[in-house]
Amino acid sequence: MSGTLSSPIPDQEPRAAEAREARRRATDRATDRGTSRAAANGEELLYGESFGGSYHKSLPHDANGFVDPAAYREFVDALHNQDVRRIEGLPVGDNFPEAAYPRYTVDQGEGRRRLTSPLTGHVYDLQGADAGALAVDAAPTLSSDEFAAELAEVYAMALLRDVSFDDIAAGHGGAAALASELASMPWFQGYTNHEAIGSRRRNLASAGDLFRGSTPGSQAGPWLSQFMLVGNEFPGVIDPGAPERRPGPCRRADIEVDDGYVFYGTGFIDQRSVVAVPGVDWLQTWASWLDAQNGVQFGGLDVMQNRRMFLTTPRDIATYVHFDALYQAYHVACNLMLAGGAPFTFDRGMPESNSRTRSAFASYGGPHVLALVAEVSSRALKLVWRQKWFHHRRLRPEVAAALLTLYEHDPSRIPNDALRSALAVLRSKIPAAILTAVAAMNATPDAKSRIPDGHTSALPVINDAENYLLPMAFPEGSPTHPSYGAGHATVAGACVTVLKAFFEMYQENGVDELPWPLAPSDAPSGALYGFGNIYRGGGATLRVVQNAPPLTLQGELDKLAANISVGRNMAGVHYYTDYFASIRQGERLTVSILEEQAALYNEPMAMSFTSFDGDRIRVRGHGGTSTVSVIDRDGHQVSASDWFQRYG
Repeated sequence: MSGTLSSPIPDQEPRAAEAREARRRATDRATDRGTSRAAANGEELLYGESFGGSYHKSLPHDANGFVDPAAYREFVDALHNQDVRRIEGLPVGDNFPEAAYPRYTVDQGEGRRRLTSPLTGHVYDLQGADAGALAVDAAPTLSSDEFAAELAEVYAMALLRDVSFDDIAAGHGGAAALASELASMPWFQGYTNHEAIGSRRRNLASAGDLFRGSTPGSQAGPWLSQFMLVGNEFPGVIDPGAPERRPGPCRRADIEVDDGYVFYGTGFIDQRSVVAVPGVDWLQTWASWLDAQNGVQFGGLDVMQNRRMFLTTPRDIATYVHFDALYQAYHVACNLMLAGGAPFTFDRGMPESNSRTRSAFASYGGPHVLALVAEVSSRALKLVWRQKWFHHRRLRPEVAAALLTLYEHDPSRIPNDALRSALAVLRSKIPAAILTAVAAMNATPDAKSRIPDGHTSALPVINDAENYLLPMAFPEGSPTHPSYGAGHATVAGACVTVLKAFFEMYQENGVDELPWPLAPSDAPSGALYGFGNIYRGGGATLRVVQNAPPLTLQGELDKLAANISVGRNMAGVHYYTDYFASIRQGERLTVSILEEQAALYNEPMAMSFTSFDGDRIRVRGHGGTSTVSVIDRDGHQVSASDWFQRYG
C-alpha cells in the first residue's frame, strides 16, 4: 500500500524541466536591464606620470608621496587582464622593496599591507545584476566646486570628531562656525533640501544640516538612526528572583526598549559599542602619512575605551564602521523588526501576510529575510569592487589632503603642471578658516609623539601652519582599495533595501509612510520618541522632543544606511559622493535580485517601498513572471531599464 495519497505536481522529470525553464527566464530577465556605461573622470591620465588623481596606496612612493609610475602601470594592466602571475609579482605586501623605500616612523606596526581583493570585480554571479551591469557616475575632479566642498566637509568631520551629534546639531563645539564656512562654498548654495533629493547638491542652512544623508528620512530628527539605539522588550515574563538569575547584563528584571538590547533568539545583541578614546588621531605627520602610503601596517594600534556605550560622536560611529561585520547593522535591525509589533509587520503584498491559515517563515519570513540581508552584501561587494578597481581608481581623502599640504609647502615638488594647477584651484576654494583649524589640530603635541618623525633630508619638512594633512580616525588610514564606490555604502544600500521591501512601509492608504513607534502613553501630547544619542555615565537618555519632525520607519532605515556610509567619511576614508552613488547602486542590485526571486513563486506577490531618490518602487511576481514598476517623486512613470541605469 502506498505511503502517500498522491505525489506533488509537478514532480521528478516535469519539475526538473520547469526548474530549467525558470532559470532560463531569470537569465533573460537579467539581460533586460540595459547596459552600463561606466566612465571615469579622466584624471588618471590628466596628470602625467605622477598619477596624482588616482589610487595607489601600498605601492612604492617617493619622498613626496608620488607613486613609482612603472609599478602603477604594471598594477593597472595586471588587474585589467586578470593576470594572477603578474599580480603576485607586484611590489606590494611581502614583495615591497624595503631597501629602496625605508620607513620613516618609529617601529610600530608589523609588515606591509596587501591589496584588498583586487580581482573580485571580475567574478560572475548566478543571481541578480552582474557586477558589470550597474555603474556609477564619474567622480568629481580635483578642481571642481564639488570636490572642494566634499574635501572641506571631511576636514570639518575631523574637526568635530569628538563633539556629540546633539551638540553638532545645536551648533556647539565649533559646529556653527564650520557650518557657516561650508555654506559659503558655491556647491552648498542655492538648493533646498527637497530639491537636493536625488541630486548630489545639498543645503546647509544651519549646523543641524551638517553631515546628513541625501534622503528626507536621514534629514529628520536626531542624526543617529533609532535602529542603532533601541532594543526589544523581552517577549516573556521574567522571574523576579535574585539578580544572578536575571537574563543578560541588565540591572533589573524588566527589559525595555530603552535598555538597548536586541533579542537574538534567547541571547542579546547589545546596542552599546566599544569605542575609541577621544582626541587620538593618526597620520598627522608627513613621515607617518608616507609610511601608510607605502603600506606600513599600522592596523591594531587603536586606543579604545574600557567600557561599552551608546554611539554619541562621529568618532564613535567611525570606530563602529572600522570593526563592524559589514552587514552587522542591518542584521541587528532585521532582528529588531522580526520581534514584531507595530509597525514591524511584513509587507501586505506578500502571500502569507494576509493569510487566514499560513504564517510566513521558510518563504517571505524570518529565515528568508535574514539570509537575504547577508546574501546581498556579498553581491554588492562584487558590484562595487568592479567600479572601484577597474573604472574609477579614485584617490582617498588622505591623499587629496596630502597633495594640498605639499602644494602649500612647496609647489615645485608637484611634478606635473596640470596637477599643480588643479591643486591651486582646490586650495583657493577651501575656506581658509577650515585649513587653519586643521593645521592647528595637527600641531598638537601628542599627535607627533604617538608616531614621531624620523626625518631625512629627502622628506619635505612641513611647518605647522601649512600642515593640511587629514587627521585620520584609523591608525592605518584608509583601506587598501580605491575610494569610489564605497563598499560600506553599497552594502548599506543593498541591505536596507531588503528590509524596506520585506517589511510594510506604508499606512493603510498605501501613501503615507508608517511612523516610527511613538513615545509611551504618558509622554506629552504630540511628542516624538527620540531615544538617546547622548551617553551620560550610567546610560543613555530617553528624550521627548516637542515639535520635532516626525520620524518614519522608512526614514529611519534610510538614515541607518546614511549613518554607516557617512560614518566612513567621518573616519576620513571616504567622500560624500562615495556614499551618494554607492547606496543607489546597492539599492538597484537588491531590486534586481528581488525581481528574479519574485518570478519563482506561483501565487501573486508584491513588495513596495520608496527609493533613496524618492521613487515609488513596486516589485511584483506571479507564476514565472515578474516586473519592477517605478513612479518618480513627481508622479511620472519611469521605465525599469531607465531606472536601473540611472547613476548617481
